[in-house]
Amino acid sequence: MIFKIDEIYGEGLDFEVLESKKHFDIDSPECSLTEDVKIQGKLGNTGQEILCNGLLETGLSVTCSRCLGDFSFSVKSKLRVHFLPRVEDANPANEIELNDLDFEQEFYEEGQINLSSPVRDLILLSLPQIRLCKENCAGLCPQCGANLNEKDCGCVKQESCDPRLAVLQQLKDKLK
Repeated sequence: MIFKIDEIYGEGLDFEVLESKKHFDIDSPECSLTEDVKIQGKLGNTGQEILCNGLLETGLSVTCSRCLGDFSFSVKSKLRVHFLPRVEDANPANEIELNDLDFEQEFYEEGQINLSSPVRDLILLSLPQIRLCKENCAGLCPQCGANLNEKDCGCVKQESCDPRLAVLQQLKDKLK
């Protein structure tokens, strides 16, 4: 997904790319790409800066945070990246203030931009922190480990109280 800057003219460059899932390094036990990544958008050249606006679509296999089962997760996200030429900073220890655009900002070198890194980042950022196979996922039984979405395990559910709060539980029981 490399584009040469001298091929992006004043009116911009429309593109549509279907990149192989093997191109991206997203392959962990809890998340992996199941579909190739489709990206369509437009690159605009404003002198030294390149603006990319587009739409990204793909599919993932994700592990549920509660029941540890795998499920399909679709990603459809807007891609927005602002490319600037890389400039070597003489003093990299300088403090700088970040603004909203800095989080969508990438750098290019040698007259070409590469969308691979921003696309990979967008895919990973599209995932929720707590991934649930369904909204009311029952999870696993804390005693026997059975998947409670599939069957009721029959374990006796005891409401255990933190031993440090046992005195308060006794007081609550007396007030009933």
